[in-house]
Amino acid sequence: MRKIRFWVGLFAAAAVGAPAWVQADDVYTIVVKKQEAKAQKRWSLSEWLETKEKIRLMDMWLALHTPSPFEFSLGADYRTGNSPSGSFTGWSGSFAAYASIFGLEAQYEDSAARTFRGLFHLRIFGYSDQATQITLQTGLISRDGARAALAGVRTNIYLARFFGIEGLFRHVFESASGASLGGKRFEAGAFIDFDFVRVTGSYFSEPSSALSGASLGTRLYF
Repeated sequence: MRKIRFWVGLFAAAAVGAPAWVQADDVYTIVVKKQEAKAQKRWSLSEWLETKEKIRLMDMWLALHTPSPFEFSLGADYRTGNSPSGSFTGWSGSFAAYASIFGLEAQYEDSAARTFRGLFHLRIFGYSDQATQITLQTGLISRDGARAALAGVRTNIYLARFFGIEGLFRHVFESASGASLGGKRFEAGAFIDFDFVRVTGSYFSEPSSALSGASLGTRLYF
């Protein structure tokens, strides 16, 4: 190896007209470094295919670990409580669809009265409904033949990885027909997540209509 290095340096030094015994090693070093620099910039089909495969695997990993902007939920609750006309039991169901921070939800309740709500959601904090979040809502409510607009805010706060508390405040504006549809509504409760299944329990109250009670239900996310 030393002989090869000497003769390569000797030939290179002779080519530039320098004393071979002085610059042979130095010229050899320069030649080797130049070749190494060329090798680093050299393009090959095998390297391009290898890089392409790495990029594909990275894209696949990101797709699996990046939350989708679309989210859907389907829920059902059992409700019991007291109203001016006496105690009651019933149920409610809901379906919601989100695209990023915007969402639409339909709710139907058959308990103290048959009630339908159509809601528009705007999430101002948080990445999904299964995360600590704050969501503003507005929409329409229909009950006993009367309709009115509503607005409110709903929040989830995770206290642990799979456990948290939730709350809701909603105000129903005066109906055009003058009928009372509940005024203010308060809800507070807790939930446990089992992957895509959420089990919830909450207390609700509508002071203006003397309505209060509790609910136990589940919600599926997909």
